[in-house]
Amino acid sequence: MKLSAWVFVTDLFPKKKTAFDKFIIDRFIRKSIFQKNTRQILLTLKKSGVDGIELIISSNTNNNDIQKIQEMLSQLTIPVFSVHQSLAKMFNISVSEVNRLCEVANRLSAKVVVLHINAIGDQIFDEGYTDDLKALEKQYKIKIAIENMPINPLSIFKTYTWREDEFSSVIKKSGFKITLDSTHLAQAGYDIIDFYKKNKDQITNIHLSDYKKSFFNTFLLLVRNTHLALGKGELPIKDFLQTLKEDQYNGLITMEINGNLEDLCKSAKFIKNIYT
Repeated sequence: MKLSAWVFVTDLFPKKKTAFDKFIIDRFIRKSIFQKNTRQILLTLKKSGVDGIELIISSNTNNNDIQKIQEMLSQLTIPVFSVHQSLAKMFNISVSEVNRLCEVANRLSAKVVVLHINAIGDQIFDEGYTDDLKALEKQYKIKIAIENMPINPLSIFKTYTWREDEFSSVIKKSGFKITLDSTHLAQAGYDIIDFYKKNKDQITNIHLSDYKKSFFNTFLLLVRNTHLALGKGELPIKDFLQTLKEDQYNGLITMEINGNLEDLCKSAKFIKNIYT
């Protein structure tokens, strides 16, 4: 198992924030822990047990940004394990955009590219589209790991994006790997341990966070009580981690936690204590 933490390109380069980053991500999706010394924060995460990062790409990330990130992380000896699609591409993601993500992953020596199933949408049933993505996997020697989504009004009838058995069946048939998001699965009403056991051969990345069900996040789809630090919600996190340990799970565990630096460090130590 490799322990990772999510980091946005805009965490490292705040001046790169777009209007979408400022008015959607910062206000409604998560709060950044990168308020002061970026290098010191990364080193603090590393000291707490974090082995590397998952880099969330922004729509305007360019080659110069990647070069700077590569130099910074190399100096800190912090690898990039996975590259995550831009959240601005939540409704559609083209083959050319996936190619861009694969190019970034290749430059950073990351082996996993994370895509949202609702961004892919019905293209997942298009053999031409999936064949193009498989060609990119082969060309760049990476794995595309598609992430399950919560229920939302825009995809409520696209049940393959959130209903556990449909999602896993569609991904298996398409030939890709799975990024299991614990909060998303719980919000949709499913058990994370049961899902893992049924799909462990396909799972290569786990977005781990705690979750507490409420009216706000179930029906109004607000982020309150979602992507919590481990132990602050209702999920069987300890039992889940022990299951992973017993199975000798050797993929990524990526802390996708919407909290402060202390929350992430405590969560990292909690994970490492179970694995050691």
